[in-house]
Amino acid sequence: MAVTDGATVPMMTTSAAADVGSVALADQLSGLRERVPISEADVSRATGADQGTVRAWIHGEAAPTGMHANRVAELIAVIDEMAGTFKPESLATWLNDAVPALGGQAPADLIAAGRYERVMDLALGLSAGAFT
Repeated sequence: MAVTDGATVPMMTTSAAADVGSVALADQLSGLRERVPISEADVSRATGADQGTVRAWIHGEAAPTGMHANRVAELIAVIDEMAGTFKPESLATWLNDAVPALGGQAPADLIAAGRYERVMDLALGLSAGAFT
């Protein structure tokens, strides 16, 4: 319990729903890797988690939480959007290469830095045919 302005407020802890959501993200990540050949190193780069942690997510031994859960969700969203634009085997290269439309930065690095929106804007533009 926390006390604010004389009132007692219950402290929030990780809920079962959040735990289920994290497990679902780990499952989605595994499913993504079945469709698109991205490596543990690719996921590590885009999420900021070390490769051992990513390996545990992929093998169902752990689930991403906090900031890492956000980065995993963002990575999945970007790759899902790009899957209609690139061949699956090209996505890992695109994710890790410097992209002129992103100021010469790699999409994975921008996602890891919390700048997912910039990458998704580009992904949406590519999917819509905004760039030729």
